[in-house]
Amino acid sequence: MKHLLCCLQSRYSIKAVLAVSLLLTGGLHGYSQLDTGRLESLSLKDLLNVKITTASKTSQDQEMAPATVIVISQDQIRSRGYQSLLDLLYDLPDMKVDDKVRSHLDNNFVLRGTPGQEKFVILLDGVRISSPTNETMPIIENYPVYLAEQVEIVIGPASALYGADAASGVINIITRKATSRKSTIIDASSAAGMYGYTNNTLFTAQKISDETNLVIGGQYCYNQGANYTQLYKSDPLFNTSGYTTGTFNTIYGPMTPKAPVSSKIEMPQKSYNLYASLQGREFSFSVFRNYAQTPDSYEENPNNAVYNKNVFMGQAITMASASYKKNFGHINSTTTLMGSQYSMNPQSNYRNVFSNMEPAYKYSVGSLIKAEEQVDWNASAKLNLTGGATYESFYSIPTSADLDAPVDPNGAVQGVFLGTKSYYRPDGLPAQFYVLKYDNVGTYVQAQYSPVHKVSFTAGARFDVNSRYGNTFNPRVGAVYRPSDKTTVKVLYGTAFLAPTTFDCYTYYGGLVTSDSGRTYSAGFMHLPNPNLTPITSRNAEISIRHYLTSNFSVTLDGYYTLLFGLHEFANDNATTHLYHNMFNGIPVGYVEVFVNQDDQRTYGASIQLSHSQYLGRFHLNSYLSVSYVGGNVDYQDNGEKDKAQLEFISPFMLKAGTDIKAGKFTCSPRLIWMGRQHLSGIRDTAHSILQRQTIAGYALVNISMRYEVDGKWSVFANVSNALDQHYRSVAFNMDLSKKDTELFYGQHEDPIRVYGGVNFKF
Repeated sequence: MKHLLCCLQSRYSIKAVLAVSLLLTGGLHGYSQLDTGRLESLSLKDLLNVKITTASKTSQDQEMAPATVIVISQDQIRSRGYQSLLDLLYDLPDMKVDDKVRSHLDNNFVLRGTPGQEKFVILLDGVRISSPTNETMPIIENYPVYLAEQVEIVIGPASALYGADAASGVINIITRKATSRKSTIIDASSAAGMYGYTNNTLFTAQKISDETNLVIGGQYCYNQGANYTQLYKSDPLFNTSGYTTGTFNTIYGPMTPKAPVSSKIEMPQKSYNLYASLQGREFSFSVFRNYAQTPDSYEENPNNAVYNKNVFMGQAITMASASYKKNFGHINSTTTLMGSQYSMNPQSNYRNVFSNMEPAYKYSVGSLIKAEEQVDWNASAKLNLTGGATYESFYSIPTSADLDAPVDPNGAVQGVFLGTKSYYRPDGLPAQFYVLKYDNVGTYVQAQYSPVHKVSFTAGARFDVNSRYGNTFNPRVGAVYRPSDKTTVKVLYGTAFLAPTTFDCYTYYGGLVTSDSGRTYSAGFMHLPNPNLTPITSRNAEISIRHYLTSNFSVTLDGYYTLLFGLHEFANDNATTHLYHNMFNGIPVGYVEVFVNQDDQRTYGASIQLSHSQYLGRFHLNSYLSVSYVGGNVDYQDNGEKDKAQLEFISPFMLKAGTDIKAGKFTCSPRLIWMGRQHLSGIRDTAHSILQRQTIAGYALVNISMRYEVDGKWSVFANVSNALDQHYRSVAFNMDLSKKDTELFYGQHEDPIRVYGGVNFKF
């Protein structure tokens, strides 16, 4: 065993990974919405064929859903100790998670080779709780799973039903309900552990009548975080002399900021979420709020950024929704009204080499009011029709320029460009805030036809008219064939689009300087808005085959090919949009950078997933194993020349494995995540027809969760993440190993071993 651990820790040995995998044999899927008292009497086949709603907006068996769907049940969430949606996503097949890699978004998710959490939509009981204007937000404890009955993950384009931003998929958190009349569920937990970690949740549900449920939940998490400057002293980029001398040795030379810098290095995270709903047979109402506050210095090393607790990005979402359902025989009507607001904490600020190590404050808000009418018609036992229409009204103030002070959200939205206060301009140059109002009208229709019990066809499309970026049309088709009760074959094709976010279209930054005490200003570089960005579009074809070797052992094979068109990339304004001609509001700018729809990407991949359930005496094991491959290329621009390059951010080979072991009152869930070599942004070899990316080493992580039910009400639990204490690195943005003077790391350091435990009270 000691030799095995050494292999995993220092060499990432394939043999060691396979040895652990054999112990964890299985594939990744979910259990059904059944109470755990009945689970032991059901086969794996019964457990996997759950009822879902996300794939088609109507209830159907997972086996017949026209999509690749993974379901994670409440039982799995508890067994695996998931404290947040982030924990759950780590274990998904085809998903690579890079944590703590960028200031404003904290983590990056690469699903089937496509990076970015802005490319999938997060729902709570079918209502969107990701940003209404698609601002990129961290996924930590701000997105809850403690209140979930199950989490449904649809992988692949879903704009034919959900419209904008469902390019990589949809995640739908389905909340728990009380099941018996006038019964009450109370579920509370409190956990604490290493590096100042605390996490507390409270969930309560009461069935106040035969048809009405009241649900209330809340979660608060604080994570002081490991001090990386102490853990990774051998990395020369972790030089912290500036925190004692007050002068930072940046890549542009020494900088001594005027604003105070604490000598105490701190980078804490904090987050919370609140939820309440009242759900009846016909009417439901829900409210949700979350907040995530993360450090703004993950991306840069401490020579080039300030590692203080008051340097952070804080982002919140507030959502309220009401719906009314009515049945007219074979026709079901659902009317939904929803309002959602994204807001940035006005104290959010950067302090890095690009702001001369001074606080650069940011501000942004965005809101959505949406009305939707959906009609489902069960025309016959063989035919189901779904149609709907939506109207959405948006308001947005995109992320501001670098400001010298926080915006007062209770007054007029105004601010001053950082560093522009001078003798002749004592009040500085006023910053420009863009105010956007736009709307979207969408219609969609879907037909599901099953001529015989073993075959089902799905065809649908959605058409949207947006006053900001124009019209979009997204069809999808699918066929599901079950030649026997043991085998299911799915052939799917779908399209999607990612709306050009207000951030991408209107964000601007860059330093303004004066050499004559404020009479005139200039800038060497500025990134400026391009309001003419168009949507990124996606086309995806895939095939999935699941076969049950026995009622407790399944094998699933997935293969896919995805095309992305019009990816947003940085470009020279003079060579592309010609919007500025080296001028910004009368100020000369040496180089103007803009976002443009420039690149296309081709991605292909496959995975094999095994799922196994068995009894060994008093032990019940539910196990999984998934092995994934992803490849492809993207258009690459360099000095005006266009080539093709390997995909960045990916690990071509990934392995996920684990088992949930139950023995009486005790549960243990060991899980393995193995990543092959990781692709960076930098180019290492131009000799091939497809440019080769730089790479860094992969890693092998073992995470362990344990729970003991003291009695019917109390349980204790413990989680160990990175149990082998790997000092591993992930991929951050713009990394280039050949760049000697860099504000970044040569691979982003990740958390060492972490242990925490807690108690859970439930009745």
